[in-house]
Amino acid sequence: MAFLGIGKKKGPLDAVTTISVFPRIGSAVLKVDTKLVVFSPAYLLGKHGAGTQEVASKFLDLRTATQLLTALLAYITPAKLTGDRIEVREVDVGMDCGYDALVTLTPELVGHVRQENVRGAMVNIIYTDKGKIPRTTLMNFILVRFDPKYGQGVDVLFKEKYGGNIGFENAEAVYAVLTMFPGKYAPPVADTKFWSQHALLKEI
Repeated sequence: MAFLGIGKKKGPLDAVTTISVFPRIGSAVLKVDTKLVVFSPAYLLGKHGAGTQEVASKFLDLRTATQLLTALLAYITPAKLTGDRIEVREVDVGMDCGYDALVTLTPELVGHVRQENVRGAMVNIIYTDKGKIPRTTLMNFILVRFDPKYGQGVDVLFKEKYGGNIGFENAEAVYAVLTMFPGKYAPPVADTKFWSQHALLKEI
């Protein structure tokens, strides 16, 4: 039994802070035990923030990078960080975290709803009066193994921050937050079977 830390084995990430911030590229790296998670709040707020014009589920009370980080740290644990893709679906964060724009189409509406281009795919859209898209307390997190070619050099900046002595190679695994969004879980727009039977609400 270790007493006051005596006998505790030191790891290569011991000198790394829980959150390493890189403002120049709008990214942060979270240390989750012996693993790392790359996170871009600027990208996520641009995609799901209140000011975005994209048709998507929007954040509500999560408006800053700090709030997104807090939500992420509460639900992404070392035990969940296994495999190549992690999906933490529809966790109740206990607050109105956003608006849920996803609805299921009734059989008679399938194939008869207006479509718009959403991130490169045609998606069913239902126009809705302003203020009528429902609020939600559910949040989804999707992470994948980190790929340096999509990281804007965060792996290089991380190593520089720690004097060139500690890098992503010292972590047990490195993940990137692919997306996090409020509301019911929805697969990528490329899943044509799902999206043929569902629609997104869009305020008019």
